Order: sequence, then structure tokens, then C-alpha cells
Amino acid sequence: MHPVELKPVFLFADSQFLFYWNESGLFLDKIKYFLPKEINGDEIKAAYIGASNGDDPQFYEIFEIAMQQIEIRNCRMIKSNPDKDDNEFLKRADIILLAGGNTEKGWDVIKRNGWDDIITCKYFTGAILIGISAGAIQLGAKGFQESNDEKIKGFNTLQLVPFIIDVHADDNWLNLIKRVESEKGQFKGYGIPYGAGIIYYPDMSLETVQFSCIEIIKNGENTLKSKVLLSSSLY
Repeated sequence: MHPVELKPVFLFADSQFLFYWNESGLFLDKIKYFLPKEINGDEIKAAYIGASNGDDPQFYEIFEIAMQQIEIRNCRMIKSNPDKDDNEFLKRADIILLAGGNTEKGWDVIKRNGWDDIITCKYFTGAILIGISAGAIQLGAKGFQESNDEKIKGFNTLQLVPFIIDVHADDNWLNLIKRVESEKGQFKGYGIPYGAGIIYYPDMSLETVQFSCIEIIKNGENTLKSKVLLSSSLY
């Protein structure tokens, strides 16, 4: 039995990345590159989890159109109240996308359905994981409750990417800084601006795509904020 080759995890600030082109071509071709070469597009299963947006069909349609660009047509929305076929499809999926929306509400659905265990198992058996906005946060180390008070209330998420992730913040990443500080430096934080993405590789290296991202590190009494420069190559 051959050892399983873990795949990169793709974290996007928003869904425009599903249609991103540059001089190297369509970005989704990079994702398809990591799929087993012996299976064709009709056999590849792509699962969409829209729990964070209430299973909005408009967002699922965007996912379907994006997958068609790389000739993947066997797609399925895994409903928040799943039937047996939904769960079976998820367990067999080659690609799993966690969509954007409300991070905490989506995570509650993921936990309730036991999808956290399924997604983790799929990652360690070679599936490709994609997180968009809230989905990117859920693939990271911690999510945080939305609250009007000053107390920061975090909850563990999938932790397949061992960093605190935030996306398209308009507060100069102050919330991300507070979240990293609340964990007393246990985790680095990464902020992904609109239109940008991070690829997390199994060797724990990062690649930023389209725009530079922000890195937050708490070092003793100091909190350091720096840019993660745009990587030079997509392929």
C-alpha cells in the first residue's frame, strides 16, 4: 500500500479566486494538478459545504460553474440537514469546499453533523480542501464568536492549518491582532485581504497568491505585524 500524499490546503478571502487567471493560466488548474492523474473529470467528486451561508443556492451555483472550468461536473451541495447520500458523497469526495458566511453558525453545523471528523479524515487520505472566507477560518486553528463586548471568545476549529486566519478585514487587522494576543502566542495569525489567497503546504510552508498577506506573531510582550510577500510563482 502506497503512503498517502497530503495535498495543499487552499484558503481564499472570497470566491473571485475560483475564476482567477494570470499569465500562467487559470488558477483552478493548479488545484486540478494535485488530483490523481488516473481519474478523469467525470469521476472526480467535488463536495460543497454551504453551512455558513445557510445553503444559499446562488453560492452553490458559483461553485458548480467554477468546477466546470476544470471539467469537474460531479458536484454536490452537502445540505446542513444531510441525508444519507449527502454524507456518502462527502466521504468519497476528492475536493471539499467550505463556503463563506457566518463562521460560528457554519461551524456549529459542521460539528453537529460530525463533518469535522469526516473532513479531517479526508485530508489525511489525500483530498483537496478549499476554504473561502468563513471556510478559510474554519480550516484554521480557531474561530471567534462575534460579540459587542471586549472579551474575545474563541473556539477550536479544524486546525488542519495551524494558524489563526482572518479575511478581508477593514480594521487594519486589529481583530486578528487581538485574537492572536488572546491565545498568548500559541498560534501565528494570517490575514488574507480581498482578492488574495494562501496555499498551505504539508511541510508547513505558505504561498501567497495575487496579493501580499499579513502575518501576526506574538513574541513575548511584543506583537509583530508584517507582510507575507507575494510568491513569485503559481506553479
